Amino acid sequence: QGRVYEECADSDLILHAGDLVEADVLRDLERFADVRAVRGNMDDASLQNALPDKQIFELEGFRIGLTHGSGAPLGITSRVLRTFRGQELDIIIHGHSHHYSLQRMDDLMILNPGAVVDRSFAVLTLQSGEEPQVEHITF
Repeated sequence: QGRVYEECADSDLILHAGDLVEADVLRDLERFADVRAVRGNMDDASLQNALPDKQIFELEGFRIGLTHGSGAPLGITSRVLRTFRGQELDIIIHGHSHHYSLQRMDDLMILNPGAVVDRSFAVLTLQSGEEPQVEHITF
């Protein structure tokens, strides 16, 4: 937890792609920075009711889509892309498989930051007019 908390404390915003599991985790993260989160399939009823399936927002001039994802790991990228069909996005962040991945499809970045439960997460650095930077952190 130490490394995760260090990075959260240094962050302007925490993005969580679901599977917080319980509301206490969300409240814990909110101590460090603002949080944008979506519900995951492992979240308790309070989170299922409080969090959206997906969010679309802009940061530093980048349009970002955030969702959890669903189904088997094979084909998850296609399902995530369908979630945002018709949207003009620069970055899609998703979870579900718990495995870090970073893909580029033309001008679209697709990031699965991994899962803290599996000792992995990612730090996304955005600066207007520059390429997004991703650091994959394992601990």
